[in-house]
Amino acid sequence: MLDCVITPFTGDNPATIASLPLSPMDCIISLGTSTTLLLTTNTYKPSPSYHIFNHPTEPNLYFAMLCYKNGSLAREQIRDSLNPPMNSNDWTQFNTHLSQLPPLCSSPKKLGFYFPLPEIIPDAPNGTWRFEIQQDGIPKPVDTFENGQDARAIVESQALSMRLHSASLLSSGKPKHLYFVGGASRNDHIVSVMSLVLGSEEGVYRLTEGVTAGACARGSAIKAAWAFAGQNEEFQTFVRGRWNTKGKLDKLEVGESENVWKEYGDVLDMYEKCEEIILSGKSKE
Repeated sequence: MLDCVITPFTGDNPATIASLPLSPMDCIISLGTSTTLLLTTNTYKPSPSYHIFNHPTEPNLYFAMLCYKNGSLAREQIRDSLNPPMNSNDWTQFNTHLSQLPPLCSSPKKLGFYFPLPEIIPDAPNGTWRFEIQQDGIPKPVDTFENGQDARAIVESQALSMRLHSASLLSSGKPKHLYFVGGASRNDHIVSVMSLVLGSEEGVYRLTEGVTAGACARGSAIKAAWAFAGQNEEFQTFVRGRWNTKGKLDKLEVGESENVWKEYGDVLDMYEKCEEIILSGKSKE
């Protein structure tokens, strides 16, 4: 009779956490159909802004989760609006506008909210909202942005929301390491802008192993391997001792700038006010 190892399994988001040997204050941004932020922490700090759970493999850690329904769907909607009908899957125009426009599309600063489906964070109906920040600091609703500015605004908006709603967990305002996973993580322009908004203390990385199958599949396989062959080791020791990261985890040069990070931080209050306007129903397209 063969011996059989039986171990508790886990869900897709905890498995994504297990896909990398994370330390406290490390952050994963999953750019799949939805956009999800996963942040490891050694402090259990509940909040209406996020969910917080026990870490799937580490007894003294937790992880916080912010999940957005309108991730790739919203970005693809903007991409398609910039392309001729026959080139709807081409990201060239979107990436050009995203990389060439300045942070917040310069003066006046612009903030956009794009929800093809009802959103989770904030708990808002479907719709599109655009704002220009006036000199007096008051957000003014506008009908349209010009010259492809929606491309910059959609990526910044998603990252600003993650930064705003995870702020209470980050003492420095930045995660320790910032990791990108999921299909859209292959887009250097999206990753670069999100990195500028979120910042990092010790670098930005992209998981290249398992992008097609998903980081959650990779994490599930690692957890199963740990149950079978690593019973006497802590999870992080098991993974770090067996994983050669060459060609599987890339450190990215995204041009992080402390001044630009602070510039984004300066509009977080305005971003929150825009969320409040949307939730109050005062402005809707």
